[in-house]
Amino acid sequence: ASINHPNSVYIFGTEEVAGTPVISMELLSGGTLQDLVQKHGPMPPGKAVDAVLQIIAGLEAAQKAGILHRDIKPSNCFLDEDNTVKIGDFGLSISTAVRTEPALTADGSFLGTPAFCPPEQLRGEELNTRSDIYAVGATLFYLLTGRTPFEARNTVALIATVLEKPAPAPNSLRPDIPAGLSNVVLRCLQKIRGDRPAGYSELARAL
Repeated sequence: ASINHPNSVYIFGTEEVAGTPVISMELLSGGTLQDLVQKHGPMPPGKAVDAVLQIIAGLEAAQKAGILHRDIKPSNCFLDEDNTVKIGDFGLSISTAVRTEPALTADGSFLGTPAFCPPEQLRGEELNTRSDIYAVGATLFYLLTGRTPFEARNTVALIATVLEKPAPAPNSLRPDIPAGLSNVVLRCLQKIRGDRPAGYSELARAL
């Protein structure tokens, strides 16, 4: 609710209804970016980049409010009636004002979606902006190719693949993707945090 930005789902407030906690937020009728790709296939590079620049704007606003999202993926990016892209589903988000807990629950189960999570999140390490930038890169990969950067037959194999194998170049799967754009995506998907863009403004300039 502390984020007030055109590229973030607006939260009206919280209350209890018949003993059930409720968060009320704006209704977005356009579905998600995942819905869009599943219905129409991979997006043209220009439109995919435009969508991701809007995601970055929303995440930058969250960062200024001291919030790390931790769960950016196409199904958490919503479309308004005018096709504005808004980040939503802050269910795993944390405040950056205090030292954060590892991204694991008490019983050791993982929080997040492995196909879009950076290696450090899968290892339960402390996260920062570059961790969300990885997820932005994975989201852009999906918008451009219609698939995730890493695929496997089960969750255990998928996690191992994310931790160990380099991502394929998007333009190796779809030749009409410009080489420069493909390289930006690969920079976001680097295993080592320091090899990714340092912040959202740097990533936006590269895109």
